[in-house]
Amino acid sequence: MRMNALKHIKILYVNDKKDKEEYFVSELKSYCNNFIQTNCSESAIKIYKEEKPEIIIYNVSFEKTSPKSFIEEIRSVNKKAQVIITTENLDKKMLYEAVRLHLIKYLIYPFNLNTLLDSLKDCIRIIDSNSSNIIKLSETLTYDKFNKTLLKNEELVSLSSKEVKFFDVLIKNKDRAVSYEEFNQIIWEGEMTKDALRSIVKDLRRKIDKSIIKNVSGIGYRVEL
Repeated sequence: MRMNALKHIKILYVNDKKDKEEYFVSELKSYCNNFIQTNCSESAIKIYKEEKPEIIIYNVSFEKTSPKSFIEEIRSVNKKAQVIITTENLDKKMLYEAVRLHLIKYLIYPFNLNTLLDSLKDCIRIIDSNSSNIIKLSETLTYDKFNKTLLKNEELVSLSSKEVKFFDVLIKNKDRAVSYEEFNQIIWEGEMTKDALRSIVKDLRRKIDKSIIKNVSGIGYRVEL
């Protein structure tokens, strides 16, 4: 997606740090023809109902407020509203709320403009495809493909960096089997051993539903949705 696509998207920027305008705001204004700002969540809800922006960027200090009620109010108007939270602090409870509220992304400071633009691209893809970043894998498992977090029975599953990469590759290619060679190149950069791959699969199956990851004989693995 080229950045001129942002010119046709309306963005609402909410900043509860009233004494500080973030560095990326002026840059975003150069990309967006419809960029609305406010430093009050109450006025943001009113603006949202009137202007109906496609994307909300909420810069929140969790010491001052929680975005939960704000996002729930937005969701009551439009369940598919795209919300990006920018913050300096994030814990497991907040990650759980991100999945529950279908947030597109939590961005933790420091991040650069390109990271924010990538998240905006993800928002636009979801808007265009009418899909969600939250995937229901089973009755007990939920995966957030943008924040790369996995919930089991509403608890965050602790994954190693390689487990995250392996599972993410499966989800991105959910309609087919991923070959051993693809895992080798993407995760191990050509230095994978069969034992290393088997260990990843074994550990993941132990942490989640064993039926989710299927072995395709002679090819590789696929995710069973």
